[in-house]
Amino acid sequence: MAVQVAGSINVDLIQSVKDLPRPGETVLSFRSARLPGGKGANQAVAAARMGATTRMIGAVGGDDGGRWMCGMLEEHGVDTQAIAALQDMATGLASIAVDCSGENQIIVNPGANEAVEPDQATQIGADARVLLAQLEIPADTVRAFFTAPDAQDRVRILNAAPALREAAHLFEHTDILIVNQHELAHYLGLSDAPQSAEDALIARQLIERDGQIVIVTLGALGAVAVWADRHFHAPALKVSPIDTIGAGDCFCGALAALIDSGESVEEALPLANAAAALCTQKQGAIPAMPSRSEAEAALTGGV
Repeated sequence: MAVQVAGSINVDLIQSVKDLPRPGETVLSFRSARLPGGKGANQAVAAARMGATTRMIGAVGGDDGGRWMCGMLEEHGVDTQAIAALQDMATGLASIAVDCSGENQIIVNPGANEAVEPDQATQIGADARVLLAQLEIPADTVRAFFTAPDAQDRVRILNAAPALREAAHLFEHTDILIVNQHELAHYLGLSDAPQSAEDALIARQLIERDGQIVIVTLGALGAVAVWADRHFHAPALKVSPIDTIGAGDCFCGALAALIDSGESVEEALPLANAAAALCTQKQGAIPAMPSRSEAEAALTGGV
């Protein structure tokens, strides 16, 4: 079987700083790096590193960044045949500041990601068991991906990030919805984000039909899977993060790969948590994605 990802592809320009800048403030970085990124690309590599046959639908520009990103994806085991190279556009670009505690600020120029067309998103492989998407490509394209012929026979996973109010119309076409606590607050119109696993059960309000699952990631508290009639909480591994960039994407890609391999959500959640914890131990997103064997070792023996 396979995981098919429709999503964004970015070049990440990372600046390491002592403290994140406040409004109007200039700070100096002590390290700079160009790394591969984009939520779609991150999640595709995470799925491939966890052992899934992984294919990517997306778009890059006809520039050096686009060629570099496709090469990086292929190097990490992702099939790039369905990635369009648009000669008149630039590849997506993310400018990222990371402080010494691992927290970050991110500004994204979508570039070619905005031009991923609905027709392109219906190019789903016959062996794709899991469809995985995020919201850094147009919502109409994600809708086409999830409503393509036979898509309802696959497991459709939506990481509803970044939080967009207009994306709520996608939820009815989603089998597993993944949000963090801040995104959950956005979609439910809450003034405060849930602060505990018990608080996260309010995610049940997003369930629109039988069989749907909402997974809420809670950072250091782990993740909670919520069904209409039950829930399951998987605590996080305790780590001191070096860089949190891509940890959420790692969780999503790892979960998709584990579901593709036949594991239940309850079986997959602890290992996806372990993968995300390992991702915080290295700089960047794609270079930090762990293998399945590394995640299994961390889960059994600690990071």
